[in-house]
This record gives sequence, C-alpha cells and structure tokens, in this order.
Amino acid sequence: MRPLALAASALALAVALPLAASQARPTAAASARTILPGHWEYDYRIGPIPAGGESKCLKPADVEQFSRGICTRKYRCDYTTNVVSNGKIRLKGTWTDKKDRVAPVTADGAYTPESFKLNIHMKTINGLPLAGVMTAKRVSAECPAELTASK
Repeated sequence: MRPLALAASALALAVALPLAASQARPTAAASARTILPGHWEYDYRIGPIPAGGESKCLKPADVEQFSRGICTRKYRCDYTTNVVSNGKIRLKGTWTDKKDRVAPVTADGAYTPESFKLNIHMKTINGLPLAGVMTAKRVSAECPAELTASK
C-alpha cells in the first residue's frame, strides 16, 4: 500500500495548482482564453484508484501560469512540447528535482474556462511508470474566506 500512497503523493504534487511561477507573463487576453480565476475543486486518480482531492483559490497570476505547463516549486520543469490552446493541452518534457534527478513526463487533455482534465504519464526518478488523471472544475468566481485567508 505504501508505493500507492507515494505514487498518489507524487501525482498530487506534480499537478497541483497554483503552478510554479515563470518569468514570462502572457497577456490578459491569453489568460482569458484558458481558465478563469476563482474557487476550483480538484480530484486526482492513479489508474482507477482515487488519490485525493482539494479546493484551491486561483488568482489571475495562477490562471496565467496554466498556459506555461504543469510544475511545482519542488521541480524544474522543461518542456520540449507545450501546447495549451483552443481547448487542448499537450505537454512533453522532464521534471528535475533538487538533486538533479530527471523524470520524463507527458500530459494531454482538454480545458474550458471552467473545467479541465489532464491525463498524465511519467516515470518517477526511480524509473517506476506512473499514470494518473486530474480533473478540475470551477465552483464559483469568488473564493471562500477560508481559502483566501490561508494565502
């Protein structure tokens, strides 16, 4: 059961939003073509097994990051393929941890302004193949006080 818990944690960390910040800043028009800010709920699965869920308050800066690809603060993410447009998402690249261990990753999916679904395939830094799905939906334009207070 422990490997499954570790894999679930890896998937949740790998796809958690807000995504790590990047130096480039797309225009507001680019943001409007992806997802909208507000209160979002996420569900994670590894294969058919539920691996958790969470609620997040996405700010406009988080929405801007969406088009730059999946990443967390724990990794350096480099994508040779990064397509986020016209309702489709396609990513291919590597995640490198703080010890310079590299894990290949691909993701594909679809998005609307108020939802998205990503199919993620990766190999952990130990070579273990991992496949998962993250689905998310926007619950409201306004974030609950408990989510905005924790920021």
